[in-house]
Amino acid sequence: MKAARSNGDNQGDNQPEPEVEIIPPGEESRAETGSKTGPETGRDSRARPGAADDILDDLTDLANHPMTMPRITYGLYAISSVTGFPMLIGLILAYLGRGDAPQWQQSHYTFLIRTFWYAVVLVILGFMTVWILGLGLMILWLLPLWTLIRAVRGWVLLENRRPVPHPQSWLFG
Repeated sequence: MKAARSNGDNQGDNQPEPEVEIIPPGEESRAETGSKTGPETGRDSRARPGAADDILDDLTDLANHPMTMPRITYGLYAISSVTGFPMLIGLILAYLGRGDAPQWQQSHYTFLIRTFWYAVVLVILGFMTVWILGLGLMILWLLPLWTLIRAVRGWVLLENRRPVPHPQSWLFG
């Protein structure tokens, strides 16, 4: 609602009001930068300069974080309870990460490596004993559950920054 002019002249009321641009803190207006969004640019050129570099720096920091490698490995092991292939990738990551990890994380890598090799032994044992009253089928049926429980247990200990108490055990550490 416009305020009435004191002189009673309504001539100027037919002019359109100027468009108000809302500028978030830390950004410049389109009028100041001269940049626009449109088909000629294909993207919003008002985006913060260096944003891609910031994202790359964040990803680099994440990759260099000491908890990233074991988290990825535990994730791959959890996925492998459905399909076995990611566990092989996790084994490679565990061997690569174990050397320069702190002592408490080395127990996690040992636990992950042992999980892989124990799973291989259980698969072989399951296939060899499949004809003995279904014992092999039961081993093969329980193997994904065993793998998942070990992965979740280890991941919980990792997030609490605690070592795996018995990384060489056949059960759950």
